Amino acid sequence: MKLLLLLIFLISFSFSESLRVAAASSLRFALQELAKKFEGRFNAELLISYGASGHFYLQIKHGAPYDVFLSANALYPRRLIEEGRALKDSYTVFAKGRLVLFTVKEIELKDYSVLLKVKRIAMANPKYAPYGKAAMEFLKNAGLYPKVRHKLVYGANVSQAFQFTASGGADVGIVALSLVIPYGKGKWLEVSPELYSSVEHTGVITVQAKDKELARKFLEFLKSKDAEGVFKKYGFYIK
Repeated sequence: MKLLLLLIFLISFSFSESLRVAAASSLRFALQELAKKFEGRFNAELLISYGASGHFYLQIKHGAPYDVFLSANALYPRRLIEEGRALKDSYTVFAKGRLVLFTVKEIELKDYSVLLKVKRIAMANPKYAPYGKAAMEFLKNAGLYPKVRHKLVYGANVSQAFQFTASGGADVGIVALSLVIPYGKGKWLEVSPELYSSVEHTGVITVQAKDKELARKFLEFLKSKDAEGVFKKYGFYIK
């Protein structure tokens, strides 16, 4: 019994500090790798939740207890700063995402016209997800939206849109390259960055963060050489 209690104690206190992080779902695989590095280096635990940036913005605006917010765009962190919910001097841009067409089916991805030939196209909800907004901009700027709007299937976030495609529920997905690379299957075609607004991954510290010093160390870590290598590995551009 004493041994069991000691084990529980050691597990409970193996990390001296913790950070609650709300992160865009496009960051999932990169952050899983980076979290191990950060936790080992700073003896701290990262409690990471993944979802659509817009949903996290609304939650933090109304007091959700996150310490750090990692968004897939600059808009939501800036709004939190303007609304007094995040620290202005914590604003950090650490990576830029890439949009791709992705499929696991026997479909040729030679150019964007493939979207005219398939039945279902998955993308994130543009109302809340930056990658969804980018996908919508691409479709409109490429002149494709009026022809494919009836084919669109929306995920709550880009991870869900990716899952729709990976499972075969959609023929093609317009998703983040950072989710396609670790999957390791299927085919992808990068969308020209000229056809959509930059998907800048930015971070801020919330005003309710319990350990602001640790939060600052985390944001600084995301700009480090170690982090840069990991982000590049998963298909991000580095600012």
